Amino acid sequence: MKSLLKNSICMLLTTWVLTACDENTVYHSYQSTPPDGWKKSDTLFFDIPIKDSLTQFNLAAEIRNKSNYAYRNLYLVISHNLEDSTVWKTDTLLLILADKEGKWNGTGWGSLFQSELPIGTIAIQHPGNYTLKIIHGMQDEILKGINDIGVKIDGRKEN
Repeated sequence: MKSLLKNSICMLLTTWVLTACDENTVYHSYQSTPPDGWKKSDTLFFDIPIKDSLTQFNLAAEIRNKSNYAYRNLYLVISHNLEDSTVWKTDTLLLILADKEGKWNGTGWGSLFQSELPIGTIAIQHPGNYTLKIIHGMQDEILKGINDIGVKIDGRKEN
């Protein structure tokens, strides 16, 4: 347990430092899933303030899984109103977390691994407050082994 806490803190600091150094990052945030498992009914909400007009931005989900996660993959159902605050777009995306031999993809320390899932490039029309919602799309009612889910938006400002 002490090792997991140390690994989580180290990964969090590394992510924060890398984000702070990237001037193109518009938004970057994580939410932890409940320690007893991520229920199908547990929706993670990300409130995203966009202050500048952007020509386009890259959207990605970031996943931190523990080594006790039982599957190679993870289905995420992502809904957002980023392109138009009045229209919701929903996609089901697949992230492969481990290869066929069970070796975890992404980066990791100890029993915690981080992977990124590019969602796509989206054009934004106006500054404003937007929302992105994520649920898991796996068959399990309670999904164990997923530690955190993050959202990252990188973009370019108009000149």
